[in-house]
Amino acid sequence: MKIWQLTSPNNLQRQNADDLKLDAGKAKIKITKALVSESDASVYSGVTRVKYPIVPGRFAIGQVTDAEEDSFMKKGDRVYLAPITEKETSELGFVFAGKDVNGYYCDFVVAGADDAYVLPPSVSDEAAFLIDPVALAERIVDEMHVSVGQHVLVLGGGLYGNILCQILIYHRAVPILADNNAERLERAKKCGIYYTFPNDETLRENVLSVTGGKLADCAVYLAFNNNRSEPSSIFAHVANGAYVTFCALDEKPLSVNLEKALRNNVTLKGVSENREFVSTAINILANKAISFSEFPYQYYAEEKLVELLKTRAELIKSGAPMPEQLDVVKFIF
Repeated sequence: MKIWQLTSPNNLQRQNADDLKLDAGKAKIKITKALVSESDASVYSGVTRVKYPIVPGRFAIGQVTDAEEDSFMKKGDRVYLAPITEKETSELGFVFAGKDVNGYYCDFVVAGADDAYVLPPSVSDEAAFLIDPVALAERIVDEMHVSVGQHVLVLGGGLYGNILCQILIYHRAVPILADNNAERLERAKKCGIYYTFPNDETLRENVLSVTGGKLADCAVYLAFNNNRSEPSSIFAHVANGAYVTFCALDEKPLSVNLEKALRNNVTLKGVSENREFVSTAINILANKAISFSEFPYQYYAEEKLVELLKTRAELIKSGAPMPEQLDVVKFIF
């Protein structure tokens, strides 16, 4: 079989590997499409430390080519491959694909029902790449015990912030999206997110106006590359006793001043994984509850993989924003 193996930072090469053996309860899956994500670029560049050699690739979909009877999959099934899987021997009890264990930049993987989710026909390939942000949003809603009518401030208007706001609307809460990128705010409005504001000195007044002077009941800080706001600023916009969640897909240093949080009896949450909510996310997408027509998708042959990762790694190194599109590589070996 063929794999893309990273042997050191910025050194990704296409290699031959031994063919995979089909174990009991497993299915052999041909990778058809994989995402080039911020997480993958961080691994490629060495910003995220890994044990080499490793096959990157956190998000992918594929097609079952062979399956054991007790795998709950059958030949021809289209599946979403989980970016996070349980592993009792790991420090956290779970591992990340493409970082802690080999990921999906390859032609085949062997996976069981806990790692591969059969996709219904109503969930397109494009929608499947939104499973992670939808599942993460569901985890955040659950952690903060969001209820009907609550005002939830979201700092960071990229893909994950936009999807989170749509999920909040799905749960009949009232999202307030703050971001300093006019294009992202305009995209949010087109996706049905009504309250969108610049994240500047006017934000507190805008939040007070929307909430009738009560400030936000909950708030979420998305610690992604495109969010450059100061994390501690979020506490100035929440009510006494509010829930505040800090969310990231990768381990990263995040300096937060808790003075206002302590004074306002804020409950802090940290969220970085969503494995219990993947099935829920697939169901939400199957029911067309999320609008994603405003998000641009760009498709590439797998030979472009190194070039794409290099471009994104350079953006991370320079501190420049990540592109507002989903780069999808087609794996046709």
